[in-house]
Amino acid sequence: MTLKEKYADYFLMGAALNASSVDTHRDIILREFNSVTCRSEMKFGVIAPDTVHYNFEPADKIFNFAMDNNLAIRYHTLLWHNQAPDVLFEKDRESVLRTLRMHADTMGGRYGKGFYACDVVNEAIDDKHGYFMRQSNWQEKLGDNLCDIAFHYAREAMPGVSLYYNDYNECNPEKSKKIYELVKSMRERGIPVDGIGLQGHWNIESPTMDEIKRAIELYASLGVKLQVTELDISVYNHREPSDLTAPTPEMIKKQLQVYKDIFAIFRNYKDVIESVTTWGVADDETWLRYHPVKEGRLNWPLIFDVNHEPKEIYYAIMDF
Repeated sequence: MTLKEKYADYFLMGAALNASSVDTHRDIILREFNSVTCRSEMKFGVIAPDTVHYNFEPADKIFNFAMDNNLAIRYHTLLWHNQAPDVLFEKDRESVLRTLRMHADTMGGRYGKGFYACDVVNEAIDDKHGYFMRQSNWQEKLGDNLCDIAFHYAREAMPGVSLYYNDYNECNPEKSKKIYELVKSMRERGIPVDGIGLQGHWNIESPTMDEIKRAIELYASLGVKLQVTELDISVYNHREPSDLTAPTPEMIKKQLQVYKDIFAIFRNYKDVIESVTTWGVADDETWLRYHPVKEGRLNWPLIFDVNHEPKEIYYAIMDF
């Protein structure tokens, strides 16, 4: 039995792909997963860095792979403060609005009928105490109602697609309250936000299981759908570099237990969680090899190892 088969009555099992993953990880994707997300290929600054000339080829490769193999696909992401076209913010507010609307229409027109969900806005809330909205080029041009604008454009461009607000540190008590208040306010004002994406970039020490459960229950109380959108469990609990060439037995043990516990939680909340997506397919292609330590360090955060073989984690989360 595979992941997607075992969890068929619970939620979709997804993986985030690069265009190259379609070739390098094809077998494991088709065997284990039934949902995919483009990691960067559909981000505004990647697909149209000058806002005018689009390079659809990498995104098309993933999208067509999904369509050809009956895989559900999520759109990541319409508006994000990173990987946005720098040239866009040289324009006045009205030009930025027109360009964002045209971008939403372009992406919706080309891909919208294939999407089941869209991360409309990504990481617009600030982590700092005392601040609410992240200070960014988008916020400077559009103001604190940038989410309202983006969700309206997304709904017009992609009718029928579930629209999500997506963020990290989503289980931190202070930030989870901000996310809750943002989505609550939007829904009360008729903004078409359908769900909240919990990125799930966690590690072997945090967040706690109680924090994860509290966050899920808080968001679910809004009557929205939830998706775990970018799951990986770092074997590090700090930012310092390391020269490890393999995880220690202690790391492996802790990581295994974390995965086992969080999937038990996800199953308990299957009525509100629509999908769980890992940020990458296997340990040979994970962003955590280069972030947050820029010079690079090995990390082993996923369910499959560098040889695409199931780790003990795989069997632990299938054992129920």
